[in-house]
Amino acid sequence: MRAALLLVFLLVLPGAWFIATGEGLRWFAGGERPRLLRPLLSRLDPWMERVGRQCRRLLGRLPPKPVPPVLITLELSRLEAEIRKVENGDAPHQAARLRAVLAAYDQVLLQLCERLDVPTDVGMPPLPSRDRLAIEAELVAAGHDW
Repeated sequence: MRAALLLVFLLVLPGAWFIATGEGLRWFAGGERPRLLRPLLSRLDPWMERVGRQCRRLLGRLPPKPVPPVLITLELSRLEAEIRKVENGDAPHQAARLRAVLAAYDQVLLQLCERLDVPTDVGMPPLPSRDRLAIEAELVAAGHDW
């Protein structure tokens, strides 16, 4: 009996603690909920939503409004100027800088498409240049230029 209890305390409990900690970290980092808690948490979701709305109302915080397309267009023109600056500059790590600016440009481009309801069939940024050009052409055809 003592050997069984010793086995539980030395192996099973630390292992269970390790697994529970890993599941908790995955959940809090934005992953899916732990399997054991899903039924309970699905029942609590509507209540938590109501509590969140009441807290925002009591603190005077309004729900976030979407960014207007005009500001997104201004950001696209700023990023386009940054792309030209990186291409023509001689700063170290030019390829990495160009990849980063192009990824940001693609993200804002997709955000503008989503905001204006322009359909896109592309994946996540960074986009291939032909997809980027096709999206820019669709936006210009829809009447938006930067």
